Amino acid sequence: MITTSRKALPAIAGAAILLGLATLNLFRTYNNTPATHGLRNSHSLLEHEEARRKLQVDLQSFNDPKTVLLKSDADAHADADIYDAQQQQEQQQQQPLPPSGRFSYGFTSEDKNCIPPEEVEGMAWALRELYETHGVRVFPRNGFLLGIIRHGGFLPNEKVPDADLGIISTDVDRLAMTPETWVKNGMIRVKVAEGTFHLARKGLEENWVNWKGMNPVTGEEYPYFGVRLSRRMKVDGISSSRITWAGRSNAVYPYEHGAGGFFFPRLNIGSYNHKSHTEEMLRYNTEGANYRRLDTDELLTEENNEKGKPIGTVFNSALDCMVLKQFYFTMIYVPCDYNEILTAFYGRNWSHVESRGEEGKGNNAAMKLSAEEDLRSLRNGPKPLCASSIEGPLR
Repeated sequence: MITTSRKALPAIAGAAILLGLATLNLFRTYNNTPATHGLRNSHSLLEHEEARRKLQVDLQSFNDPKTVLLKSDADAHADADIYDAQQQQEQQQQQPLPPSGRFSYGFTSEDKNCIPPEEVEGMAWALRELYETHGVRVFPRNGFLLGIIRHGGFLPNEKVPDADLGIISTDVDRLAMTPETWVKNGMIRVKVAEGTFHLARKGLEENWVNWKGMNPVTGEEYPYFGVRLSRRMKVDGISSSRITWAGRSNAVYPYEHGAGGFFFPRLNIGSYNHKSHTEEMLRYNTEGANYRRLDTDELLTEENNEKGKPIGTVFNSALDCMVLKQFYFTMIYVPCDYNEILTAFYGRNWSHVESRGEEGKGNNAAMKLSAEEDLRSLRNGPKPLCASSIEGPLR
């Protein structure tokens, strides 16, 4: 029988903590047991597990990762081989996937702190349908993309979860020119299975500090920035329809300084988050991010940062490959180059969790959590789903 003195216990405990942190840095993995955070209600765990089974889809049937490419067959096969190699390296070095390759998630009955499952399903289904039917790339960006890749859903520490979506502007322009498309007063309407998809193009809001809606090379005004999306289905086969999902996306524009890349404007509000976001951009750039002066193509620094000058995140990618990733109980398309995109937004350390404080306000600059807090956040999974809205199987 092995015995241990009480004096040795603190040293053993400390060694165990160090071993745990070393394992975190090497593998960035966490438990795959169902997350139970937020279950501060009268529902039993058995009831939540039953709800979870109702929501679960057969993820294996997606042949994850399922890749849809917009290239020739030869280029597609070459890119797929490169992508597979990058995926393996990424999972070993950076991506915080659990050992099984599947994220877990929890439920709560607190409506102010949860995600309705029908919104998850509606969004994922609509974006898959729009892309697979018409080749229009609408995808998670910024913190929404970060939450999906790092947690399998919305960021757990976001006070008000926001589905940040980007849409390729040239895809919208192409769709508007398609013969079977109906266009009127900025509205684009196309047919999809059992209904229609509406894309309403909107102009730029006026409150951004470093984005005025002008092409940074030609000086011409972009015709739109926001695109309101809605998926509509016929009711009982008659002409009237109901909206099954609606959301807003913002345009991702071709980057004319580079060769085949894109950029997303930096949207800072002067009286709210401009100062904190500027601090973040400058810090992230020292860690490999790609915030640039769009007019001069210079990497943003303290010296060239000026109010009113266009700033954006530049993606050195053609964004011509999309892959399905887990989004709670379903799958959603993200760019195959998501690692490069997240690095462009948050630097090479994007897999380490950051926080804006307990209030989660945008006027607070994000700060990295300690290694222990980082591991705890990863173990807890994404923002929980709303248990109260579950009434039966979804699509």
